[in-house]
Amino acid sequence: MSLTLTVHQFDVDSTGKQVYVAGVVTASGSYSTGGDTLDLSNQSFIPSAQLPKQVALFTQTGQVYNYTFITGSALNNNKVKIYAAGGTELSAGAYPSAILNDVIAFSAVYPKLQ
Repeated sequence: MSLTLTVHQFDVDSTGKQVYVAGVVTASGSYSTGGDTLDLSNQSFIPSAQLPKQVALFTQTGQVYNYTFITGSALNNNKVKIYAAGGTELSAGAYPSAILNDVIAFSAVYPKLQ
C-alpha cells in the first residue's frame, strides 16, 4: 500500500492567494479497500500548510482506471480510491500492472501560506 506524489511544477496565481501544483502519483505494493493513503505533508515544494481546495487525478496513458481524491483531516491522511471501468472499486490486493505502469497526473489548488 503506497502512493507517492512527485511534484513537477507549482505556481502562485496573480492574486498571490493560491498555489497551483502539478505532479505525478506513483503506486506500488497493494491497494486497500476504501482507498490508499496519499501523504501530502512531505512536499516541501508546496508553500501551504493547509489541505488543497481542489484536486484532480487522471490517467495520462489511457488506462481504464479512474482515480478519486478523498480529502483527509490533515495533509498526511488523504485517500485515493481507484475504480475500474464500470465504476467498481478496485479489489484489495496487489496493484495490477496497468496501475503500476500508469502515469497518474496530479493537479491541485492550495491556499497560499500567508
